[in-house]
Amino acid sequence: MSSAGAHRRATVLVGDVHGHRAKLVSLFENLEREIGAERLSTSRVVFLGDLVDRGPETSGVLDFIASLPAVHPSMEVRILGGNHDLGMATFCSLWRVDGGMPPPEGYVARRKEPPLWVDATDKNEHARMHLQGRRWGAFEAGTRNAFDSEATFASFGVDPGDPRRREALLSSLPESHAVLLSSLEFVVELDDVEDDMHPEVNKLIAVHAGLELERPIPEQLEALRERVIQQRWIEALQGRTNVGRPANVGVNVLVASGHHGILKTDGKWLVVDECAGLDERQLAAVVLPERAVVKSH
Repeated sequence: MSSAGAHRRATVLVGDVHGHRAKLVSLFENLEREIGAERLSTSRVVFLGDLVDRGPETSGVLDFIASLPAVHPSMEVRILGGNHDLGMATFCSLWRVDGGMPPPEGYVARRKEPPLWVDATDKNEHARMHLQGRRWGAFEAGTRNAFDSEATFASFGVDPGDPRRREALLSSLPESHAVLLSSLEFVVELDDVEDDMHPEVNKLIAVHAGLELERPIPEQLEALRERVIQQRWIEALQGRTNVGRPANVGVNVLVASGHHGILKTDGKWLVVDECAGLDERQLAAVVLPERAVVKSH
């Protein structure tokens, strides 16, 4: 680690964890070694979304992150929601939904998926559930779930094929996990951020998949700050081709995202998602202002 950044407050951007607790623990051990225990403990840590699914230990990941304020009381922890987190949170009814709940008549998935989840009880919860929650909770033997959420159910000791899997998951979900998931942000905005590559930068805007390129920035930020769910596809979480760093966002603004399955550390759109939930890849973080890349073992 260069001496230039050693005494400045660090901003640590952590890529998509996707249920890999062992990698997350390893990453924090390496961060402590690389930037020092004191600097890490007083840093601003931004998780870029997609805490859940794919990996085997979603429950352990949520335990680790929920414990950070007690372990590091001087650390500022900010946590973005990703599209996987959106699926789990809406399946568990942890996020307020203002629209886009039932799938449109004749809804057809963009790729082969299990049929949308249907409540096996007499409560008919699926009738009020956001589309992404129903997709997240779907299961059919021989068909891959769109979110790979089977691993998350299993991490809580729930059989994803159980017709009453929602009730089983809710009864197994610790209160600390529910609080964490219900408080995830759609945008994290930080002032006084330094970037050695771009001295004019003094602000960070972090969104899971990037801002929409054509939509006015103030309009986007207002909706993201309020965490309004009024549509079936939230572009800033989904990451289609119309997201990234808009040209008119401001020369002083650094945009950070996860989601895209790559590690991109050049320019003013940082993408930190080297792991992408894959067993064979390392979990990465980028440390500002020096843009140091730190990875799990």
